[in-house]
Amino acid sequence: MASSDTTPRAEVPGWRAPLLLLAAAVAVFAFRPLGGEAVDQAFQSLFWDGASWALPREHPVLHPLLYDGPKALLILLALLLVAGAAAPARFPSWLGRRRSLYLLACLALVPVASTQLRAVTRMATPAATETYGGPWPHRLLFESKPEGYPSNAFPAGHASGGYSLLALAFAWEGSRRRRAGAAVGLAAGSAMGLYQVARGEHFLSHTLATVLLAWLLCALLARWMRPASLSAPTSS
Repeated sequence: MASSDTTPRAEVPGWRAPLLLLAAAVAVFAFRPLGGEAVDQAFQSLFWDGASWALPREHPVLHPLLYDGPKALLILLALLLVAGAAAPARFPSWLGRRRSLYLLACLALVPVASTQLRAVTRMATPAATETYGGPWPHRLLFESKPEGYPSNAFPAGHASGGYSLLALAFAWEGSRRRRAGAAVGLAAGSAMGLYQVARGEHFLSHTLATVLLAWLLCALLARWMRPASLSAPTSS
């Protein structure tokens, strides 16, 4: 139909690519013969000297900058979006109620999905495994775990907050805005994720799965909520 030709691409982002990439990443890092474990350990060795991590658990400068600070900013952004959705007339016209609700939904759904999935995946942080001085053996996703095995690492909860900002790539029309939004989400999530890797709280695979999950969820929500459209969605 002709109307489909004028539909902004940001409204109907593809979901197959992030889904397939997420499935591929899970497979590569879940089965030892595929080599994902070696990649994880090689990357982790950049931050582990055999006795301690490159960064202490609470670095006096980086912890406020890359852990507490981003959390506070995301909470503040969520509050602003709540206000934008409740009283759109008091905010710039480029925001609007629907965009506020979409961004708010992504900020909530991505971290919640990431943290709730941990009960299913049952993966341990690097610092908790024997390779890095912890008490537990390193087990991959589909391997059996002993009783009491940690389940607080996969996907990465902290990085998911930053990656939820990938929603900015789908909230407005225009390739420049989409690229800028994607850059913000990738930069925020990657900085937060790398900080966690450097102090032994996550493997590279945990962060990689998180960015792909965030991309998928933000794209699906954008297809449903149509935040890039200026007109109200139909109820067909």
